[in-house]
Amino acid sequence: MTDLSTMDFAAAAAVIRRLAEVSEALAQAAGVSGTQTAGSFVSYLAEHPEDIEPLLRFGASELPEDWIHYGRLTWMGAGGKLHHPAIVRLIVGAPATPVYHRLASRAAVLNNGEG
Repeated sequence: MTDLSTMDFAAAAAVIRRLAEVSEALAQAAGVSGTQTAGSFVSYLAEHPEDIEPLLRFGASELPEDWIHYGRLTWMGAGGKLHHPAIVRLIVGAPATPVYHRLASRAAVLNNGEG
């Protein structure tokens, strides 16, 4: 469980607002639900917190190929059955680990802390 006594709630609120913005943009472009997109981001970022900064700075293009399959939370199948993300990866034939295609210039910004 997270120790809430040291949490910066103002910073957390800013992260949530930015995550909602990125979710809205991707959902609108893809023609899907913004709440479902936001949930997918939360699932993915819970498993890959190193990608919080790239996502919030540059958007979903900084996430790995098929990022949606590499989260922590369960999926509900068409028949109402819940599936663990590892099972979903098997079903869709996704690699065991994410494949990144991050732009070198953006990776340099993240590594140097500039931007």
